[in-house]
Amino acid sequence: MNFILGLFKPIILRNSRYNQNLASGACIIEVGATGNTLEQCEVSMKYLANVIAEVMK
Repeated sequence: MNFILGLFKPIILRNSRYNQNLASGACIIEVGATGNTLEQCEVSMKYLANVIAEVMK
């Protein structure tokens, strides 16, 4: 998993629901933060979309 180093910023876990309780299997994926550019977010989403597509095959 060394390829992940430097890809993600620290993840902050909170005890909040953000409507995830409305459907089983709901998931919120947040991309980017105040320090990221739109281009960085779009590149990240391209890779995330590829992973999700593989998992859902």
